[in-house]
Amino acid sequence: MPVVTDLDSVPLTPVYTIVISATGETTVDGEPVENLPGQDARTSALADIRVRAARRGHPVRINAKEPDGSVWPLIVDHDGAVTPLDAPHPAPVAPPAPAAPLASLTERTGPLEPRHAALLGRVVTAELRGDLAGAAAAAADLETVLTADLGPLHPHTLGALATRAWLSLLLRDDWAAATRLHVLAAERRRQAGAPDVETRRAARNAHAAWALLRAVDPASAAALRPELGRIAHLTA
Repeated sequence: MPVVTDLDSVPLTPVYTIVISATGETTVDGEPVENLPGQDARTSALADIRVRAARRGHPVRINAKEPDGSVWPLIVDHDGAVTPLDAPHPAPVAPPAPAAPLASLTERTGPLEPRHAALLGRVVTAELRGDLAGAAAAAADLETVLTADLGPLHPHTLGALATRAWLSLLLRDDWAAATRLHVLAAERRRQAGAPDVETRRAARNAHAAWALLRAVDPASAAALRPELGRIAHLTA
């Protein structure tokens, strides 16, 4: 099967980690992989990675850790093509350092209603235990409820949107989505007449996420340029 020839076209993230133990057990990013009938641990792990590549629609990067401690950087495509690399995977550009995830909610005008507070509790609990995906999902649920109850420009709703956008940066798995969320946050804050410092922070984070997207997916970044242009004046 053909190998990947244009290495620069492969996104820098995610980088999956395959660990093969001396006893033949295999994990992908810490999750056990069941050996398929008639296949050894390596083949079963690569089959798992092929599925992940197919879901993303492009080859993916992996580090394969052998029982002796050696690490092999590889690129795997959905068709099973494996491209060994002669150097470690390039490190992605670090995302910006925005405000703390729940700091945006401190601008609230009064306490949250009980059911809103319960949803916020889910965000906090997930974030504290390191479940960023769960925290982002809970923040999205909170934003949806607040939008329906209070409207999209209420300070509570804006705080939930800002928290969701912040978490999208930490997840580092979809820079396009992160860009869109921060563009939306900046635009809604401007419409609501929110403090300029927070509006500018959202706009700068949108541009930072877009720069990261451009490094790994120039075509998608180009498609988002018009959206980014709408808030260009807010970054000053």
